[in-house]
Amino acid sequence: MDATNVTRQLTGFAARLILGAAMVAGGLLLNPLAASALFTQCPPVGLDTGCAVLIVFNPDGSRVTVTDPSQPPFDGTEDTLIGVQNNSGGDVGSLTVTGTPAPLVPNIGDFDGDGLCQPYVNSPAGCPYGTTRYEGRVSTTVTARTDSNSFPAEVFTVSADKNTVTVDFTSRDFPKGIPNGGSAYFSLEGPAASVAPPLPLRSCTLSPATSTNPVDTRHTVTATVRNTAGNPVSGQTVLFTVTGAVNTTGSCTTDTFGTCSFTYTGPALPGADAITACVDTDKDGRPCDAMDFACTPATKAWTVPLSTAFCTVDITYGGWITARNGDRANFGGNASADEAGNPSGQEEYQDNGPVAPLNVHSISVLAVTCTTMPPPATGSIFGQATIDGSGSHVYRIDLQDGGAGVGKYEIRLDTGYDSGNETLKGGKVTIHK
Repeated sequence: MDATNVTRQLTGFAARLILGAAMVAGGLLLNPLAASALFTQCPPVGLDTGCAVLIVFNPDGSRVTVTDPSQPPFDGTEDTLIGVQNNSGGDVGSLTVTGTPAPLVPNIGDFDGDGLCQPYVNSPAGCPYGTTRYEGRVSTTVTARTDSNSFPAEVFTVSADKNTVTVDFTSRDFPKGIPNGGSAYFSLEGPAASVAPPLPLRSCTLSPATSTNPVDTRHTVTATVRNTAGNPVSGQTVLFTVTGAVNTTGSCTTDTFGTCSFTYTGPALPGADAITACVDTDKDGRPCDAMDFACTPATKAWTVPLSTAFCTVDITYGGWITARNGDRANFGGNASADEAGNPSGQEEYQDNGPVAPLNVHSISVLAVTCTTMPPPATGSIFGQATIDGSGSHVYRIDLQDGGAGVGKYEIRLDTGYDSGNETLKGGKVTIHK
């Protein structure tokens, strides 16, 4: 996210009105019409009741500059009162501020002695805080601190062209600078319009990187986004793409911990997914491209579930349905699991065509699950089978015990064939434990 800068300019009548409303007494300025301050990170100084400019450090590493247009230059000419709010989650040791060159306007580092600690009527009581008299203080809260201090709260480093100033906030009282949730203030010549852009992204990781779950369950993958300083980055949109056994997409937005999650439901048959993701840095909402920041990929394996102990599924041979494709299909078989959950059984299915004729004969039964309460009882059989006498294909059969009524049958194959969950036209399904 680029830094957002809101610039205030005093021109013509507006500037004359403010200066005309000021009271000048012995060189001391006080503005009787000054509005209540929006930003209390600065104390009242000269014509200002609070910060004219506030620089905010956000949890995602970005820095935003905002202004209070009711606050004129506090010296009545060009000096700017600047506050800093630290919401980053860590300490802020220093800040580099860049001015906006303009004709007849001094560069921000052209200190001429009329900083915030000049003897204005409402200068901070603890002044001066440093040798330039432009220094302020660091506070643990959003309210400006104005007590005296034998050590400067800030130290300025000014560039050769005096248009870039680095402010060091570390001191005896605050050896690490501005604490999280705290603030600071200082003053500069001329308008201070920009700050350094947010740190670039360093990493986006997906977790778990690999995992295995039974079919039909839900899987959650979490993205964590960090910047080059290693700090979490909030407010980032992460785009997910899943391909393989499941094909789906989704998105989420990172929180203050730099994390967000995407959840999807697994397939009916065993298989595997490749999960890719990216941070939507170009903010176009489209699938990941070269302009986005790629995340580390992840994989997901889907397996047959554990068998239900003592589950028995009996299917009367000679049963039949009308498949979803309109063909008549015959089926039969049985499957069960012993007390240790070891499955066994055999299954047959024949689609008689003409749309999709095929013959399925089970090679093995890999899992048998069932539930009998509440009725109607249902069961699922997973295994491997030949199709038309060849190959080894994964199948899944889902059944419903009709009890006194009519049951249901459905078979799905790894080829994509699906009979549909159809009511029996003949035969019977019995499921019990």
